[in-house]
Amino acid sequence: MTHSVNTPGIPDLGWAANQRTLVSVGTGLSLLALAAAKIADQPGVEGYGFRLMSWIAAVVLLVCCGVNAWCWHSQLRQWRSGGDEGYQQRRRLSLIAHLVSYAAVLVGMFSAIEGSALAGFASGAGTLDGIAFILMIFGQIFGGTQYLRRSGPPGTVPTYLRRLNAKVQSLR
Repeated sequence: MTHSVNTPGIPDLGWAANQRTLVSVGTGLSLLALAAAKIADQPGVEGYGFRLMSWIAAVVLLVCCGVNAWCWHSQLRQWRSGGDEGYQQRRRLSLIAHLVSYAAVLVGMFSAIEGSALAGFASGAGTLDGIAFILMIFGQIFGGTQYLRRSGPPGTVPTYLRRLNAKVQSLR
């Protein structure tokens, strides 16, 4: 059963399925970031504490992306059945995961770069930290920014700045 954009409360299901796919890709990338960060987490190598923090941030990011993926998957199933039950709760949970993902990726990026620099960029641990750094960024872009919504752009910094600017302009 498919619904058009005009069905009240139910978004275009093709669009929603694409968002779910993006979040799933982001969750996979976050899982790869966690694997790279965990493998790089070697005691006795300079910068161990930073790489440990990178690993913890990757876990938090994976949980955030996983929560978003679950929210999209569950809500898409509801929308396909013609219902909208649980949307507000899932949206709230997804929005919290979205916001926490920003903190996780910032901590993960800083700690991965610092750990990589202390271990030596060309070392095995340093290289894996660099890979984890890149995977965390893309995991957050694909999985963390796609909070559950019925329409509109993802929750990226430029989107929030455009909204803020529009609000300021409307107050003038």
